[in-house]
Amino acid sequence: MKWTDRYRKAVTFSYDDGVLQDLRLVEILNRYGLKATFNVNAGLGRKDGTFTYDRYSVSRFDLSELKPIYFGHEVAMHTYSHPPLTGLSPSRIGSEIEQDRDAIEAVFGVRPVGLAYPFGDHDDAVVAVLKELGVAYARTVATDHSFRPQTDLLRFRPTAHHNDPALFDLIRVFLDEPAIEPRILYIWGHSYEFDGDGNWDRFEAICRLLSGHDDVFAGTNAEVLLDRMPAIPPKRKG
Repeated sequence: MKWTDRYRKAVTFSYDDGVLQDLRLVEILNRYGLKATFNVNAGLGRKDGTFTYDRYSVSRFDLSELKPIYFGHEVAMHTYSHPPLTGLSPSRIGSEIEQDRDAIEAVFGVRPVGLAYPFGDHDDAVVAVLKELGVAYARTVATDHSFRPQTDLLRFRPTAHHNDPALFDLIRVFLDEPAIEPRILYIWGHSYEFDGDGNWDRFEAICRLLSGHDDVFAGTNAEVLLDRMPAIPPKRKG
């Protein structure tokens, strides 16, 4: 079944890198009945995946730790080791994607269909490799403040970053204006930014505004961009 059979509006979130702050992010999303896609680098974890954001140390989870954390959400690819992809050989690009995909499938039991470009870096040569490998969608970082569905899903442009000054106005327009054709609100970012910027209250406010609307479908990236209704999830163990 398609979500567009029942709704004209959909909201989805996308967060990168599989970092420790995702635990808090997921708790907020779950509390408000919203869904996200988490884009992870299977080759990076607690040992090799630490980096700095605005002088703030950020650590990744090991891939094996993430299954219970992301329960009910989507896990997508972010390449195996997070390199800029433009300028790499097609074989290296393919290896980065396939290693990441295989490792995610081994842990989560579901083959990922989407990807977020590391640093948003892509060109026609990168997109050509994704097509050959059957990647269904790929998110850039080029926001356009638009709710219109896009036909080029391998160069998908999100609506806004969560820190975009225009975001709350965009949310109000998205919720208030009637929709004859399907409209998608797509918000992206990194959960560690909320620690570094000291604004977790902003994410709470975003989720509070978007929660509880009977005319808005809240789905993962794959559900929203590929026009799918969610399957019944397995019961959580324990």
